[in-house]
Amino acid sequence: MAEQFYDEDMVRQQERLARTRDMVVQRKELLSSLDLKPGESVLDVGSGNGIFAREMKAAVGPEGRVCGVDASEQMVAMARNLCPEAEFILADATDLPLQDEKFDAVTASQLLCFVGEPDKAIHAMYRILKPGGRLVILDTDWSSLIWNCRNQRLMDRAIAMFADVYADSSVPRTLTRRLKAAGFRITERRSFSVLNWEIDPDTYAQQTAGFIKPMMAASDNFTEDDWMEWEADQRATSEAGEFMFSLNRYIFSASKPL
Repeated sequence: MAEQFYDEDMVRQQERLARTRDMVVQRKELLSSLDLKPGESVLDVGSGNGIFAREMKAAVGPEGRVCGVDASEQMVAMARNLCPEAEFILADATDLPLQDEKFDAVTASQLLCFVGEPDKAIHAMYRILKPGGRLVILDTDWSSLIWNCRNQRLMDRAIAMFADVYADSSVPRTLTRRLKAAGFRITERRSFSVLNWEIDPDTYAQQTAGFIKPMMAASDNFTEDDWMEWEADQRATSEAGEFMFSLNRYIFSASKPL
């Protein structure tokens, strides 16, 4: 289903989402976990629009290397435009066209939920890391979502449609096992919430809502009236002072043994 709505408009929506204060905070959390040093080399698997690559490049400095890999031509083109000082490769996460043991750190944010064979992707990340190298993965358990509404039946249908885009919408539940099976030593696991109490263009909730309309339009299970009702429901919930959006994300930090 992802291919049905993932067009240039959706790419621009992704960029708007990346610039919200919630995603700014998320990238700060990731940078803290990565603990990058000047001169290090880092790979961003599922690099998207390149905004995070740009921030990592600032951390590793002119002598450091930042490489991004993404399976979307549109995202790679956007990333090359936004972060020309990094390199970006069009490739699949399960088949990284990179040499063994070349990177000090690897990160993957909101990637494994889309990957049909996450173990192959994790093994590929292990392969390209130097001994002692660091891995930081962030992903979401979409079943943790609380999105308040008046019409719960319509909201449940919309969220089910949204979650259907992912190969595994609850992938954090199995990451401990998968990382250990690949040979990683887990050093930290923690969670944080994306929490919005109002509808605002600078929130993750509002930008996520922007994905709902084109997804409904691409689905045979929804009509234009469904979208209008869903949007009106969100306005009514907000006007009543009852808006709430809460979603749990998980950061796994691991290392490749020496």
